[in-house]
Amino acid sequence: MCFTLKILVVTGKLAAPIVKKAVKSVTGPYQVDVLELPITVAALATTELIANYLKKVGVKKGDYDLILIPGASMGSAKIIEETVGIKAVKGTLQATDIPAIFSLKDLSKLSPDKPADRLLEEEILKANRKLLENLEKSIVEKPHLIVGNVIVPATPPPIRIVAEITEAHMLSRDRLLKRAEKLVDEGADILSVGFEAGISHVERVRETIRFLKQELSVPIAVDSIIPSEIIAAVEAGADMVMSLEASNIEKVAKYVTEIPVVVIAYDSKLPVQPKTAEEKFKLLEKNVGEALQHNVEKIIADPILDPINSKSSFQSLLAYYIFKKKYPKIPMLMGIGNVVELLDADTVGSNALLVMLAAEIGVSLVLVVEKSCKAQGSTYEAAVAARMASLAWIKNSPPKDLGIDLLILKDKRRIETPLDTEGAEVVVAQRSEKEYELDPLGVFKIRVNYDEEVIEALYIGRKGKILIKGKTAREIRDEILRRNLVSTLSHAFYLGIELSKAEEALIIGKNYIQEKTLFRKRKLPF
Repeated sequence: MCFTLKILVVTGKLAAPIVKKAVKSVTGPYQVDVLELPITVAALATTELIANYLKKVGVKKGDYDLILIPGASMGSAKIIEETVGIKAVKGTLQATDIPAIFSLKDLSKLSPDKPADRLLEEEILKANRKLLENLEKSIVEKPHLIVGNVIVPATPPPIRIVAEITEAHMLSRDRLLKRAEKLVDEGADILSVGFEAGISHVERVRETIRFLKQELSVPIAVDSIIPSEIIAAVEAGADMVMSLEASNIEKVAKYVTEIPVVVIAYDSKLPVQPKTAEEKFKLLEKNVGEALQHNVEKIIADPILDPINSKSSFQSLLAYYIFKKKYPKIPMLMGIGNVVELLDADTVGSNALLVMLAAEIGVSLVLVVEKSCKAQGSTYEAAVAARMASLAWIKNSPPKDLGIDLLILKDKRRIETPLDTEGAEVVVAQRSEKEYELDPLGVFKIRVNYDEEVIEALYIGRKGKILIKGKTAREIRDEILRRNLVSTLSHAFYLGIELSKAEEALIIGKNYIQEKTLFRKRKLPF
């Protein structure tokens, strides 16, 4: 016998058309009715007002199993249950999200005090976390390598993220540790350190590896083809070596028989490196074979991903595919920095696409480098993409509607915001040519301090010189108001605009320049 749950959705006049449209898309064992309150915006209504209106129109116990009120309603929905005898809970903040509520297996978890959005998010994250935990448990039963304390499957999922600190020899211990901790916090499973190309820094390598091993719990890898640096790193306790190539395998082999090594399709003695998929595959196969002959068995293969428009980017992807088909039990690593750093586009989409392609080809480790300004945040982006790839694989679906995403600069859909404009005078705003006078109390210079990850507002005026630091525009605004550092309305508006821009710039890692726009208008250059 199928039991139908009778639900009453309460809304206001403005949102009623949106709610009715949303309710039509609800499927399952539900009978959903919509009740329109005699007020414009239901979210502005108190739960007491809603309770009294429901009683007035005759809603009583037995009519419905559940009453759903707007998520932004003021007060607890418990008063509604006390008034009409029907359990009442808060729905979503946006009317268009109402159908998502019915995806919950248990509507009894909905709260009379908290909007359903939070519960939906928690439930989805909880379910996804469980799926990923089960995936982690299953990989020990399949071919894998262990790098430090991280299990790397021969074939994904999951994908492990290797984040690299380049030119580590130039960093103080404090800066090195701060950068390392940030990369780990943003999702690095393994931390790699690179040094100056072509010049050996043996003691610096040894010191760096020992220091990071002492300070961090994640595996530490060294990225170098210089034999003396590789040997120093291994002696200092490195958990993985990158990179073994044709010219250094014999020199370092006896030092790396006990730890995982990345063997690459590279020969430093060649004037030109291989470009076609077949050439890359043959050189990599040769290098892997030589490593095995020298008793190096914990091998990770890297055909090397070439940059876009290098005439060999697709060929390099094909080399990964060919190698995996022939050697399915050997894990592969793909360094995506070659593409991301040499492509002037936001890295969010680039990293997501490359990680998804890596997963499909069979790559188990993705190497990320955050060398340039535009590449900052790539570790986080790759880590989220790796989780998305795993969830998509588990659910056998495209990497969308997974509960996690990389929609940072855009949204999947528009959110309609109803406005009661009846009787309102419509004014088309125009930029004023009027020059506003400086605030006699003082001025502010605003910047984003990316090292400390704060907004800084430097006040200079009658009350002296004061540097205010904060994570958000609101924090700085509140401090300015507490100290009475602004005296004109135009200055207050100006600070609101600039501080909001600075906060957005800090969040997305974009440059902030006072009085300059953050984003250019979309216009074809020619």
